[in-house]
Order: sequence, then C-alpha cells, then structure tokens
Amino acid sequence: MAGISLLIFMCLLGFSTQRSTPEDTSYTAAVVEYQVQSNSTINLKNYVVLIQDASAQGADIVVFPEMTLTRRESVVVPINGTLKEYPIPALQPEMYDEILVSISEAARQNQIYVVINVQEVLNCTDDATVEYCPERKLYLFNTNVVFDRNGAVIDRYRKINLFGEATRTPALTPDLGIFETDFGVTFGHYICFDLMFQVPAVQVVEKKNITDIVFTTMWFSEMPYLTAVQIQQAYAHSMNVNFLASGANNVGVGSAGSGIYSGKAGALISIMPGVPTTRLLVSKVPKVPGEVEGTYPGPIYDDPSTHDDLILITDPSLPSHVTRLLREESEDFTLFDKDVLCHFQVKLRKRAGATGPFYRAFVQDGVNVYAKRPVGNVGCLIVACKTEDPKSCAYRFKKTEENIVVEKLEIEMTTYSKHYNSTLNCDDIMYYPTSMRNNKFPLNPINFTYTMNETPKESEENNEILKQKTREHITYKLNSPQKELVSFGVWGRIFNRDGKISYNPSNDDINKYIEIENHIFDIGDKKKH
Repeated sequence: MAGISLLIFMCLLGFSTQRSTPEDTSYTAAVVEYQVQSNSTINLKNYVVLIQDASAQGADIVVFPEMTLTRRESVVVPINGTLKEYPIPALQPEMYDEILVSISEAARQNQIYVVINVQEVLNCTDDATVEYCPERKLYLFNTNVVFDRNGAVIDRYRKINLFGEATRTPALTPDLGIFETDFGVTFGHYICFDLMFQVPAVQVVEKKNITDIVFTTMWFSEMPYLTAVQIQQAYAHSMNVNFLASGANNVGVGSAGSGIYSGKAGALISIMPGVPTTRLLVSKVPKVPGEVEGTYPGPIYDDPSTHDDLILITDPSLPSHVTRLLREESEDFTLFDKDVLCHFQVKLRKRAGATGPFYRAFVQDGVNVYAKRPVGNVGCLIVACKTEDPKSCAYRFKKTEENIVVEKLEIEMTTYSKHYNSTLNCDDIMYYPTSMRNNKFPLNPINFTYTMNETPKESEENNEILKQKTREHITYKLNSPQKELVSFGVWGRIFNRDGKISYNPSNDDINKYIEIENHIFDIGDKKKH
C-alpha cells in the first residue's frame, strides 16, 4: 500500500518510474548537495541510499559532488586496462576497489546513470600498466567516474585545472570528459575549478557540440562574480546548455550550492543553503536547453536567519578596480579601464532617512590570481557596499537593511570581441551575465535582459580608446525594480591572458595543502555533530 502511495505521489509531481528514451523531449536528472564528512564508510552507505532515492523519483542520472566520498583513500580506475574487458565492477568484485564495486552495484540495481568523484591513484612503477606514464612514480588525480544503468564504468575524467591541490597531479593529457546515454543525450563533464577555463569548460561545448554538462564541485564562493549558484546559472545561460551541478556542502568554509539549469531559462531547481545539509534535487530537463514547459521547483530558499552561516569572501582585488560611488538617485555615466568601457544608467529610490547600503560601479580590465594562477578578467559591475569605502564592497545586506530600490539599471559594455581559436575549436573569450541578491541567489532570467552584438569600428570613432578596433557590445539591464540586489554585472574571461602554473609543488606546498584539507574536513565533521 505504501509503495502504491509513493508511486501516486511521484506521478503527481511529474516524475515517472519509466526510463527516458531517445524519443522523449526531456529526461529526469538528480544532483546531490552533500554534507562533507571524513568517514568514507558512512559516505559510501549514504551514496547508495541517495542513488536508490534518485531512482525511486524517476531519475535517469544522478550526480555527486567533488571529493565528498573519500578523504584520503585512493581508487584505481583502470579504464584503459581491466575495465575494457570487465567493465562492470559489481560482477568482478575481487578485481576492483570497494567503492567502484558498491557504486556499480547500486547503479545496476537501480538502473540509473551515476557520476561520482574520487581521488584516483595510478602506479607508474608497475611495468604492467597500460596507462600513459611520463615518470616512474605514483600519481594521484582528482577524477570523475561515470557508471551506466548496468553498472559498467563508461568514462573517466581527470581534473585539468587544480585549485591548489598540491598532493595531486593535473590530468597528464587534456582529455575531455564525454559519455553517451541510452536516452539520447550526450554529456560533457568536468570538475570545479575547470569551469573557469577554456579547456575544458568552453571547448567541450563548442568543439563537441555538447548541450548537457555534468559538474562536480567543492566550490568556495567569492563575491561579486563567483558565488556558486550565481556562476552556475551564468555559465548555463552563456553556453546555452543544461547544467547539472552537484556541490559539496561545508558552510563553515564557504562551500554550498547545487542546481539543475536549462540554458537561458535559468534554474529548474537550485539550492544555496546556509546550514549543513545533504539534499537530493530532482527535476525534468528539456533536451533542448531553455525550452522549458510546465512548472519547476526553481530556487529553494532557506531561512534568512541562517544566511550569515555560509561564509562568503570577496575578491580581494576589487578595491583596486576603477570605481565610482553612486551619490545621486539618478545617474548616467561612463567608466573605463584600458580597453574596456562601461556605460551605466542607474536610478535608485532611497527610503527616507536610510544610511545604507551604498552602491558603487566597478570596471576591470586585467588579471586576477587564483591558487597562484593568473587568470585574465574583464568586468562591468554595480555592487552594494556597507559604507562609501570601496573596501566595504561587496556587502550582502540583511532583509532589515533593504533601504534602496534599484528602479532602473542598464549596463552597456564595450569590450574585446570574441575570437575563435581554430586550434582548440572554441572561443578565446567568454562573457557571463552575473547577479546576486541578498538571499544568495541570482536573479530569475525573467527579471533581466542580456544581449550581445559585435559593433563595427565606425560607430565608435569618437572614442579614442576604442578607435580602429572591432568590439563586442553587451547590454545587460534590469526588467523590473529590485530591492535585494547585491551585485549585477558582466564578467568576462580573456583566456589568452591566463598564466601557466608549475605543477612541481615543494614539500612546503604539499604540507600547507594537507593542513587546508584537514581544516576543511575537520570543519565538516564538527558541523555534522
């Protein structure tokens, strides 16, 4: 009787126990926001239960976050060796690590595609290995492993762009993660910091014509452009893809945020919790990104009293950008930094007697450094600040501080034109429409308009800075007044400015990273109890 009731409840929600087929116009996806803890045995049991739950809700695929299954344990993933002949670990348990066997069995029993992330070990001192080995030593990788409905391992992707991670090695070759499914969708997949880079995040979509992306992450949110669900939605919008983002939950160090997004339609379902939690998010996904029909859960908001429990840092370089304080209720002005010009039209309505927050415009044309790696950035931004001092920006004000309504906001950005890299078969420059409200979520796409078009040089002959150049002209504007707006701007990546990083960490680098990793898991364990 209980089983029949569950089936009726699932049908009412629009879920089906039937598998999706190539002929269907949609499929059902699940992503997991998973609370970080260090006990691998408990994690594995939890994963199996979550796989069962996802299948029970009709999901065709379930995605787990980065580095939440094991802490230090390493897994052998012999996709070019044993797995070629014996691809289903559940059927040859004596050949494989317990993790691969258990997840294979769960995928097989529940008839669902599963994506997990592990620390992979490769023993290049073994003469019998068929893997590429530039040196005779042990390698550790940050790796996604994909299982099909039969429990077979069908793909392995090694993270190309490490965020510190001095104990690990980036992928030895920049192989893209791609797998096909029996419901007619081909997925690309990559890991966390990879989202920031041309290879793989842009290349896998543009070179391979991929429309659906799986993203495993332990993201550390940074205002004003790079909080978790903010950049997840912005990427899905600009790349016009379905984006399945599964995030580690560790609010004490700023990690939270998962969702399923569909192109320019935004979040089908998303979460950015301020409390420690594990949560399964399930949604139907249209096979054509953005062509959403019917109703979807959308963002799941948490209690405002928990908002400050999620640690959000701010880009430390922000005060050094070209900036202007908005002093009047209506302003129309232009700022520029090097070859980036930003025209702002802003109208604010302030509550009588209000003393804040304050708003500033910022423009950047330069380079930021993340995990010792130079990254080319441009940006045009309006952001809330606690005081008139630019060092007080960005400021995520409370509900009780909603003293200003942004009645009109339009940003016109004249910037570097996109350039196609014929070697990598993808663009060298990408732009993203980003926003964040004080509830930590971006604006719903119905509340903004974002357009791009290339501007001929003749139309800019009066601007000496831009003369004789073909430029990209971007317009980003609000469609309705907003009182919760923390940041609103266009963030761009200029990939050919990116610096190279040497992956020969010193013992000091390794020890410092181990300390950081210990801190991350210690915080997670404390939050668990």
